[in-house]
Amino acid sequence: MDATATKQKELEALLESAFSHADSLKISSPILSSRLGEIIKFLRSDFSPHDYGYEKLLPLLQAMPNVIELDIDETFAVPRYFVSYKKTRSESPAASPKPAIAQPKKNATQSASTSPITAQWRFRDSVRAPRDKFKELAELALKENWGDIVELPLLRSYIEHTCTRLAFEKKVKLATNNMAIAFNTGLVDKRYQAIYAFLTKNNTAGDVYPWYLSAFCCAGENFFGKQLVETFNPLPQAAYYFEKSSDAIYDINAGELHCDWEHIVVENSDRVPSELLSRLTRGFDIKSCEGMNRIEREQYKKAFADYLKNEAFSYRALIDAFKRAVELAIKKVRWNYKTAVPVYYPTENTVNLLLPLCLLSDDHVDLALVVEKTDSGNYQGHTIYPLDWAYSNARLIARPESSWLQE
Repeated sequence: MDATATKQKELEALLESAFSHADSLKISSPILSSRLGEIIKFLRSDFSPHDYGYEKLLPLLQAMPNVIELDIDETFAVPRYFVSYKKTRSESPAASPKPAIAQPKKNATQSASTSPITAQWRFRDSVRAPRDKFKELAELALKENWGDIVELPLLRSYIEHTCTRLAFEKKVKLATNNMAIAFNTGLVDKRYQAIYAFLTKNNTAGDVYPWYLSAFCCAGENFFGKQLVETFNPLPQAAYYFEKSSDAIYDINAGELHCDWEHIVVENSDRVPSELLSRLTRGFDIKSCEGMNRIEREQYKKAFADYLKNEAFSYRALIDAFKRAVELAIKKVRWNYKTAVPVYYPTENTVNLLLPLCLLSDDHVDLALVVEKTDSGNYQGHTIYPLDWAYSNARLIARPESSWLQE
């Protein structure tokens, strides 16, 4: 066996071990690509995609279609990649069986075997949703900035991901005659009355979507609002995102905050204000990444990463600047707990928090830090978001009240 084939076999064995380890941690497949990378690093600390001819893990996985299946969720503000292992895995002592999924109890009108509304039910895969319906929703609901006034991308993303949570909570309701579906959007009109989505069977020949979005409505008003009241009792409940109320609050007394500085500073350098990079680096031509295509951006980030490897002073200076911004954010949280904004990840069904980072001046927020409370009580800082990404993701739970996300 030649050296290339040997390396390929070693890589496949490592991936198999990584997925088995994920099983033992009860992390179900598909796995978020960044989480898979963390598991691989845990199993083999010296692992590097460079050893296999790739800059990052994702393109390496993309080059293994016979072993790895990749899915992308592009409806999220930050595209997220999910990984499944296609080959049959051998038995491993590290692997443990996946927990059995509890089956809902049958009722008089439908059973788990016949109802299409399961935790895996997805709005975007199941519903024909004309653009004009979202325009009507934007006009009906309290005024918000939903992005482009024609496409309303933030509003569509909000509905899709809210529906994901509702399906998980079994709050997407199927009519007893199986001809209608309804759910609570979590939005309200100008009178603060709840707005519901009313879906009907799609009878259009050849259409792959089984359901049609007939209307967004308030209970008892207009044709579909009256249909809603006549069809569903009780009316669908709104989504709830917290297992306990403390999940929505950053506990400054719980533990320490530690950050993945390599990912934040090196791998996401294109998100860091170029003015800050210019202040704290020397001998590198800092450029704004706005207007760069994907290839140009990746080449620039790689060059900057190589520079930081050889310039420990600049690397430390950047980390110190972020640490000062984190310290200021914690002080703001201590002063007003609403400074920390909860954010929901539909694909992982988890809630994290966003902290504001003031990197250039104390009175202007430049980025949001995504932090997660760990089982030990400490917090882990995972990554940084531009403010528009932060708002889009935070809006899934509620309209953010913190002024730093509304600026």
